[in-house]
Amino acid sequence: MKTYSIREVLQQIEHMPSAWFYLLNTGWTLDTLGAFSLDSWDFPANSNEHLPPQVLNEGWVATLETTMIEDVIFNTDQQLAQATLDDYFMAFEYYYRNDAFIVLKPGDDS
Repeated sequence: MKTYSIREVLQQIEHMPSAWFYLLNTGWTLDTLGAFSLDSWDFPANSNEHLPPQVLNEGWVATLETTMIEDVIFNTDQQLAQATLDDYFMAFEYYYRNDAFIVLKPGDDS
């Protein structure tokens, strides 16, 4: 399966597959590589064939679906007039850990 860095996903979300984004279950950076799953509807029930091979072999975990990543980016843009890639990354990680949008203030470096 094709891999993408978190940077690529956040910068080009509109060109990403519509699926779950999987990453290694460790600390992430913008250069951490991940992969999108295939559409599970195209595979038999109870099949793992739609998952990136790294899920089974390396312990990768599902993070967010493409539409949720789009929502995280949109929410960040709504809060910050000049959102940066680091802001999107912080919001992505926050949503993954908390299942909620981060509350940002302009100039917030938390």
